[in-house]
Amino acid sequence: MGSIEVLAIVRKERSYQVRRELISEGMPYVAWNVKGRGKEGGLRYKAFFKEKVLMHFLPKTAFLLWVEEDSYKNVIEKFINVAHTGMYGDGKIFVLKEKGGGSGMKLIKAIVRPERSYEVVKALEKRGIKAMTMWDVFGRGREGGVQVGEALYDELAKTMIMVAVEDEDAQKVIDTITKTAHSGAYGDGKVFTLDISEVWTIRTKSKGL
Repeated sequence: MGSIEVLAIVRKERSYQVRRELISEGMPYVAWNVKGRGKEGGLRYKAFFKEKVLMHFLPKTAFLLWVEEDSYKNVIEKFINVAHTGMYGDGKIFVLKEKGGGSGMKLIKAIVRPERSYEVVKALEKRGIKAMTMWDVFGRGREGGVQVGEALYDELAKTMIMVAVEDEDAQKVIDTITKTAHSGAYGDGKVFTLDISEVWTIRTKSKGL
């Protein structure tokens, strides 16, 4: 059997309980802090005249595990049981198998310049794409960094933007990101597309975006 990649985005305040559960079961994992939001577009409240956004992104924790095919459903169940509150913002679980496909959904990961990330987010919003996850990363391209005088910066600050969409919306997301993030200079970034085998919504404990 091949290994399966399980990527879970959960509430930051639930991350400690998730860690304890994974450790107690002897499951190796990688975790890091991210910020994310769902289809609602952030934390909103109703003002006197109209609805306003209080926080565009909320603190989340990402967990990445590689498990055997015969045990990944058990991992999903653990995440749902521990991370579930029943409120909006509980998070998602993505299952990425080696052969992929089958769900009709794509996971798009874009690495862009940090100074372009706000414009990318706003452009995606205008196209009706509000749910996404972001985090800071470092990277370099084939050029091996940037030489400024005698100083060599072999890694540059980047922003990772991750969006999960139905297959029919994938090209729209890719086109929006590449157009908005483009400057024409070295270091604009890359866009990667992965087939999602399964996606689970922790709040509803059900499959689907």
